[in-house]
Amino acid sequence: MYTSAPKHRAPAPIVAQSRLEMSDFGEFDTPPSPAALTPEERLVSLETAMSALSQSNTTNSATMDRIAALLDTIVLGNPSAASPAAPTTPATPAQPLPTSPPLPRSGSHIRPSPPPVYDGARSGGRAFWNACQLYFSLSVGQFADDHARISWVLSYMQHGRAADFVGRVFQYGSVKRAFPTWKDFASNFEKEFFLFDEVADAALTLESTAYFQNGRTIDEYIDSFKALWIKADYPDGRHLVLKFRRGMDPKLSRRLGSITTGRPDDSKIEDWLAIARSQDFIMRTEEDFHRRSAPTVPTASRPTAPIPMPVVAPMLRWRTTAPPTAPVSLWTSTGSADVLFRTTPVVDASSRGTSGATAQSALTCATSCQRNWMS
Repeated sequence: MYTSAPKHRAPAPIVAQSRLEMSDFGEFDTPPSPAALTPEERLVSLETAMSALSQSNTTNSATMDRIAALLDTIVLGNPSAASPAAPTTPATPAQPLPTSPPLPRSGSHIRPSPPPVYDGARSGGRAFWNACQLYFSLSVGQFADDHARISWVLSYMQHGRAADFVGRVFQYGSVKRAFPTWKDFASNFEKEFFLFDEVADAALTLESTAYFQNGRTIDEYIDSFKALWIKADYPDGRHLVLKFRRGMDPKLSRRLGSITTGRPDDSKIEDWLAIARSQDFIMRTEEDFHRRSAPTVPTASRPTAPIPMPVVAPMLRWRTTAPPTAPVSLWTSTGSADVLFRTTPVVDASSRGTSGATAQSALTCATSCQRNWMS
């Protein structure tokens, strides 16, 4: 039986289907296939991703700052100030918190200056002791016991009476045998190096003339006077003001006494100290100004231009000569040489002109004639 070959059928046309299709479970939305992005859309997408990363970095930085602050607080020994950590991913981006400066540590990082080397003078004993006490207050826990503190104080007593005191301490064999407690050392130091009665000594100084200014500056005088009255426990009043003015420079004291406007109360020593400083400054300024200013000639008495003076020729003075004399007669009727000399006129040889020469010639001639006549 003849069988015909199978023929190829054309493919059925594809019918566009709607997004909403029927199924056994009802209608459902079929997701569309992703469309290709344009370059502009890709750029926008990258910028959005970078913004999200930057926001995440800011959040992480804020979290790290809070953790660092908590660690600093715990290390510094103040755990009560630590606050609970905030959530790592806050809903809104948090700004970075400023880190507070670390709190100062107590005692360990402070390095106070040691006291100066002490020479044993009573005038500086209290100052040296106060410097040691200040060092101890800033160095808590540095010394094991009181004997270590005593040895540390003795190490700065190296000259004069202080060195002799240290030598006597070591004659006992050790510091512990010499001073069993810190109170024993403090009592011995006070007896050995403090003034006997500082209050009485300051009061006696104020009753004498030893506190007077005597060429010192007003600041030096005020400082020494203030130290004396505080040490002597003088009350603030009229008596203290009078003592202050009594020891002041006399010129400055008179200047303060002449003040009428703005004169301070006679019972307020601090007001008098302030006005003494101001008046001393004014007085020294005035003296310096008058010392530096040179005297000047008034303008009206100064010639504006030199006045020419005429040149006068020197005057010639002629000395008068002796009057002319009559001719000398060598012989007279008496024929005597004495008559000859008596009739010869006497002419001063120092006279100028020809008369002096004539007189000299006549005298020579008369002498010669006399000799001839006598012979």
